[in-house]
Amino acid sequence: MNNAEPLRALLGARFVDDRDRLQRYEIPERGEPGHTDCALLPASEAELQQLLRLCNQLGQKLVLSAGRTGLVESQRPEGEAVLSLEKLNRPLRFALADGRGFDFAEGQKTEEAADALAAWWRGLGQPDLAGARLEVQAGVAVDAVNELLRPLGLMWPMEMGSTSAATVGACVSNASAGANAVCYGTAAHLCEAAWGYWADGSEAGPCQAAPWDAPAPDRLAVDSASVQPAWGLVGSQGIFGVVTRARLRTYPLPAQREAVLLPVRDMPEAMRVLEMARDSFPGAIEEFEFMSRQSLELVREHLGAAFRWPFEGEAGAERIDSPFYVLLQVKSQDPDEDLAGALYDLVNGILEWPPERIGYAPLPVLKKLRHSITESSNARMRALGGGRLSFDTATPVKVFGDYLAALEEEITAAFPGVEVVAFGHAGVGGAHLHLLGSKTQPVKTRAAELIRLVFDITLRYGGTFSAEHGIGPKWAAEFQARAPERLKAALKAEKRRRDPQGILNPRSFGLV
Repeated sequence: MNNAEPLRALLGARFVDDRDRLQRYEIPERGEPGHTDCALLPASEAELQQLLRLCNQLGQKLVLSAGRTGLVESQRPEGEAVLSLEKLNRPLRFALADGRGFDFAEGQKTEEAADALAAWWRGLGQPDLAGARLEVQAGVAVDAVNELLRPLGLMWPMEMGSTSAATVGACVSNASAGANAVCYGTAAHLCEAAWGYWADGSEAGPCQAAPWDAPAPDRLAVDSASVQPAWGLVGSQGIFGVVTRARLRTYPLPAQREAVLLPVRDMPEAMRVLEMARDSFPGAIEEFEFMSRQSLELVREHLGAAFRWPFEGEAGAERIDSPFYVLLQVKSQDPDEDLAGALYDLVNGILEWPPERIGYAPLPVLKKLRHSITESSNARMRALGGGRLSFDTATPVKVFGDYLAALEEEITAAFPGVEVVAFGHAGVGGAHLHLLGSKTQPVKTRAAELIRLVFDITLRYGGTFSAEHGIGPKWAAEFQARAPERLKAALKAEKRRRDPQGILNPRSFGLV
């Protein structure tokens, strides 16, 4: 590449152009491989600033790379250089609400840093942790954040199947939701402030979104198709600049958690369960996830003997017979509360659910069902050989059940050979949809019609075609065709202001 020598001069060995090493940056977890001539790995915020300024001078296009688990192809290079913040991967500071703080040493392993933080806190006499904040660099993984906080009885409540790979910077930039969004909001709301650099190399921050305030049932709870320029780097999906560090809100680990898996006749019934559960457990519903029968059939097939079905009289993998299942998880800060009894009173008493239709199991067992769906869908896709279309949609909670019913009915009627795998965050109206083709009926040949149908139905129900995974290049054309003109104009103006050379994620949103 023409720009190799000045980039190599700045980064040294952290300018990667070895073909074997580049493969990990070209192959996302989901989607087709891309191609790049180099990956750029700055080792400090100051070096990143230098790099951005140099890329502006050279006209070097960049795509941001983090965990590479997204659905919208943002991290797949198509000739651009890959910018990875994997070297910016350490915790910086933990601060109490009264201002006392602990600065993490460089070079520590996560468990060592967690021990040092806990020892500091104990040395202070274990002061109140309400309002405590944790500041970390953008490349720290979500699981590492929680490993740091756990000895203090705290957490950063992002829960996804990919938290071992997903980074704080990517989650904050994407406003990722996850299973706990019904209780705590998205990563944008869980971030008190973020800092970094605009694409032109100038300093950015502090950037912030408002704390979570659950919207009314007739309003969208998650919508990454409506970027808020006022939030700056937060939620902007890397089109204006790069998050380098974030100060995160922390929350107390619940003293108790209990969950059940409930079979429902349809999704409207599932949403009635949510409404009644909110009355019984105000502010204490941590998760309300849904899984279709087809999704659980795939999990049963994929896990084989490791599959555990949590219903009495339904040993092993037998009798997945309801159209949908919901995972209801509640919490309590009172260790002496009979939380399991209260949950049973709701399900068996108020909802009049027969005991044999209540799925009990240790929480990790129930969560494994939910978090195994994507890998099971991957296996089914490979077996069928007809490809897959993946969607991340949301509607207001009030109409979510009706929306899913209409979606499955209309897709099945128009495309009877397509398998529909549906699951997701019912508590915030979010759905992950996998449409699987076969060798004789590959989805690629009918992709345009399927996309149009899904998006038309979603918008008909007041929804968004991009709930939490963003727009990226994948949905850029749809964004340009469907987004309000005012929003498109605002984003284009902000892009010109923050990225006048159009170097950063240039194919995302169709703004360049």
